[in-house]
Amino acid sequence: MSDAASPSSTVPPQATGITLVVTERVRLSKLEAYEAWARRLHALQATQPGFLGLHVLRDAVGPVAEYVTLVRFASPQALAAWRATPAYRSALAELDEFTADEVEYREAQGLEAWFDRPARLPAPPLWKNVIVGIVGVYPLIMLFAWLLRPVTGEWPAWAATLATASLSTLFLNWPVLPWLSRLLRPWLYPTRRG
Repeated sequence: MSDAASPSSTVPPQATGITLVVTERVRLSKLEAYEAWARRLHALQATQPGFLGLHVLRDAVGPVAEYVTLVRFASPQALAAWRATPAYRSALAELDEFTADEVEYREAQGLEAWFDRPARLPAPPLWKNVIVGIVGVYPLIMLFAWLLRPVTGEWPAWAATLATASLSTLFLNWPVLPWLSRLLRPWLYPTRRG
């Protein structure tokens, strides 16, 4: 699954707020029309109070293209307000003309959006998610501890650790976890068929 070439796929999930995870399987003959529709929808979302940003992942391998869109809002209430707007309902009315089957919606909080399973597959076991997290965070902690040492060398241990943890968490959310989840997808979801 690769990043979609869309100007609106800009902001990855953070550790707060809520993410609407939308999985759409788009007919190949409708890709261009779908992407134009998605750009209009994303522009509308950007004007909605509480909207934080979105990220689009696209997998164009196979008979249909799978798009996974992670839409970030500051709170469940802000997301619910967006889903109640006439603009959202109107956009949804057009979606069937592009998709090959039913659209899947899931709400997630924090980092769990990055570990959302591919369509119709069970989630990976917790131990696999933990391993991916360790593989992502350990090198970041070591890197930022080393890079920050000239600045934080005289700081109290708790403050130096806070600086390292803050930068590691930021980079873990983006781009490390999205990249690792794509790289390790065959291991995380071994039953998936291409």
